[in-house]
Amino acid sequence: MIMKVRRKAIVRRKTGEVDITVVVDLDGGSCDVNTGIPFFDHMLKTFANYSSVGMKVHARGDDVHHTIEDTAIAMGEAIRRALGDKRGIARFGDAIVPMDDALAVCAVDVSGRGYFEFEGKVEDSGIKFEDFVHFFDTLCRNAGLNVHVSVKGFNSHHMMEACFKSFGLAFGKAIKIVGKSVRSLKGQLD
Repeated sequence: MIMKVRRKAIVRRKTGEVDITVVVDLDGGSCDVNTGIPFFDHMLKTFANYSSVGMKVHARGDDVHHTIEDTAIAMGEAIRRALGDKRGIARFGDAIVPMDDALAVCAVDVSGRGYFEFEGKVEDSGIKFEDFVHFFDTLCRNAGLNVHVSVKGFNSHHMMEACFKSFGLAFGKAIKIVGKSVRSLKGQLD
């Protein structure tokens, strides 16, 4: 008999600037997000919904930038831990998401090597654009994800949300269990 082990991790990050707890369940579950930044909460819930990942994020910080940055660190660490040795995952995922005037394209490789590339011009909307990009870059480096996102459009809210939706869909495809081995000729993903 083969027992299925849930891919779940809990990370608490407490510094002089933030107090954050993140729970990630890659095999699904509920979503509960409260960072004190309404737009950011909406984006994290969007990611959880479209990736089908169970996620709880409770964060308090001394400012918006630190809260977003350290949430990305904690989420990345939780994702990395939950993925374990990445045995059986599809590894790659991609998605194209239209949202009214916006169109976002995302490709994900759960390679273990964190890298983020962004293409597009987005104005501040709910959060600063620099914090938006910094969130993705920090998350990818800490989770070991190689992610490329491009977006075009007019409405910055739609553009940012389309990016989170496309990332969620692509990530959900990449972490899906499709076999029993590690998808790498090296025999490991790092």
